[in-house]
Amino acid sequence: MAVFESDKHTVATNPAILTDFLAIPSNLLEILPQDRIENWRSEGDTCAFKIKGLADIQLKLFSANANEVVYASISEKPFNFKLIIHAKGTENTELSATFDADVNTFMSMMLKTPLTNFLNSLGEALSKRYGAA
Repeated sequence: MAVFESDKHTVATNPAILTDFLAIPSNLLEILPQDRIENWRSEGDTCAFKIKGLADIQLKLFSANANEVVYASISEKPFNFKLIIHAKGTENTELSATFDADVNTFMSMMLKTPLTNFLNSLGEALSKRYGAA
């Protein structure tokens, strides 16, 4: 397993509001990089989309509480992974994201920069939505 982590971002809302928003799969479209996403679909606790030039992604809400939202891939292609969004704080939220992927060391080295950039873009999108604190 390889673990990729975002930078920490602070947003101007409390963790429960943030995780409530993130626990609705259809809301993910709002924070994904729009220029890279196509074929978006969402139904119930799942969503699916294609990252242009890369892979088809299918996610299912795995768990959610006031401090963490976890999505798991429901397809083995391109590989199994979990997207974990951590939220802590009281009035403002310190947010970070982790991508836990079932990949070998070579693939991990290839994915490090694009996945870290992707995770950071989620934090930046949430800072724009709620305001940076």
